[in-house]
Amino acid sequence: MAYLGNTPTTQNFVSGTDYFNGTGSQTAFTLSRTVGSINDIQVTVNNVVQQPNDAYTLSGTTLTMTSAPSSGTNNVYVRYLSTTTQVITPSQNTVGTAQLGTITNIASGNSSLTLQTGSSPTTAVTIDTSQNVGIGTSSPSAFGAGYISLCVNASTSPIVDLFVGGTRTASFNGTSTYSQVSTVTNTPLLLGTNGTERGRFDTSGNFLFNSGYGSVATAYGCRAWVNFNGTGTVAIRASGNVSSITDNGTGDYTVNFSTAMPDINYSTVASSSIAADGTFSIPVVDTKSVGGNAIVAPTTSAVRLTTQGNGGSAGARDAEYVNVTIVR
Repeated sequence: MAYLGNTPTTQNFVSGTDYFNGTGSQTAFTLSRTVGSINDIQVTVNNVVQQPNDAYTLSGTTLTMTSAPSSGTNNVYVRYLSTTTQVITPSQNTVGTAQLGTITNIASGNSSLTLQTGSSPTTAVTIDTSQNVGIGTSSPSAFGAGYISLCVNASTSPIVDLFVGGTRTASFNGTSTYSQVSTVTNTPLLLGTNGTERGRFDTSGNFLFNSGYGSVATAYGCRAWVNFNGTGTVAIRASGNVSSITDNGTGDYTVNFSTAMPDINYSTVASSSIAADGTFSIPVVDTKSVGGNAIVAPTTSAVRLTTQGNGGSAGARDAEYVNVTIVR
């Protein structure tokens, strides 16, 4: 026989009745079939037909009575009224958002929940039973006990992007050798605690922070420092960004930088101890060369200073402790 449209699906209804023994305390009973609606069954207790929803509820194959039926043999029986006796798989591309309606809950039982993409499905997102979320990995792992992790995995450099009004504004990315948090637009990167800004990197790369100012202000860093013994053979005790000390003569030293300064407009702060001969010594920076009149200007790679005697002990003197700090 020919049909217009899809061929009708023929279904056969098989009647049936489930019988249960009341105990006086049992309220939940397991049906032998799954039905589509509470109206697809009729429940009778002690030959009295029960009212759906008032006297009993149905969830899957579990029938739950509002009150426990009295003790008896086969005194609870359920008749199947529905003609739906099988599950029909809809044709491909026939189920859309209108058919699905609003989905308020997706459960995976005691296993991970996965979202897949592609015609030969590839797992895109995994939520495991500990609520760890994996993107690009089917095995997200937590940082430790009590933590919930968002794991983003990629073969090269995974990126997490933030968008505002459709515009990419910030990103977090990393490789096997580095991690980076960055703004994408020409905006500063802020750091804060308890909702209050504590520091920022401005668009020129300057770091500003609040350290007693009351608000953030530019932090000027110590670019180099050194503590050295200026007597005998000059020896560095400790230092940062200083490669060596050149001994130019009595009380005359050049501090050489490991990494050059950006320009010569840095500030040099120096102090020294009593000279080796017991007299006072005063450090002098950008000094005239010993015995000459030319001022030795600082360079991006070094700065020269002398330790001079005070008062009647004028002239260059070696000092046991010389401290130099470069700020820019």
